[in-house]
Amino acid sequence: MRMKYPPDLIKGLGAYGLDEKEVKVYLAGLELGSSTVLGLSRRTELPRTTLYPILERLVRHEVFRLGKEKKTTVYIAEPPDTLEMVMRERGKLFLKTIPLLQLLKDTVEEGPGVTIYEGTDGFKRMWKQLFQSGVKEYRLITTGVGLLDYVKEHYIVKRVIAERIKRGIKSRQLIPKSRDGKKIVEKDKEELRESRFLPAGTVLPATIITFAGNVAFITTRKENTMIILASGDIARSYETLFDLIWDKAEKPC
Repeated sequence: MRMKYPPDLIKGLGAYGLDEKEVKVYLAGLELGSSTVLGLSRRTELPRTTLYPILERLVRHEVFRLGKEKKTTVYIAEPPDTLEMVMRERGKLFLKTIPLLQLLKDTVEEGPGVTIYEGTDGFKRMWKQLFQSGVKEYRLITTGVGLLDYVKEHYIVKRVIAERIKRGIKSRQLIPKSRDGKKIVEKDKEELRESRFLPAGTVLPATIITFAGNVAFITTRKENTMIILASGDIARSYETLFDLIWDKAEKPC
């Protein structure tokens, strides 16, 4: 029976820079000792064609080392104290670069920028950026269901909305009057949100969010892109347009 690993163990290895599959392979390597690709494949239930590039990266980043047993190549997971030593050395090297990085930053003129995210991971990173911006309220124009192209409803409720409530961030939302829209608006009070209805049938392929001098556009999954414009002028313009529509929009009963 395969061991179920504690969440803190998974997070700790993630902080080392390993993705989910790399964590699985490393833990399997620790359990097996030296092992062939076939052995690791059986343990992780990953095909060998997937394992080869993963192991190549892990060897390159000093998480595994290569060995030989009876002329057969084996992979040996480095012990945890070796990973700790490598991480300390990387930290020392990075600290030496900070003055040079700061000097480089100081030569760059600050101004509006564009950040582009893609896919589900990008969707999550966009919300992380919003939460870390320090904003206490944001404006949202959405169908209410378009975001489900990227994540399941459970993630929206338990991770996005829950985090917003935890941080005390309010939202104002313009949403088309529809069956889905009405269900969402019913939870406004408990979800720290105020909504108003746009006319039924309003077409909104993209979601637009304004926060902390930024405007975020979340496209449909077909285009699979999130664009964040860091421009106070553009953000203020969108906030003004939002407020003009807000004043005319229908209040929920």
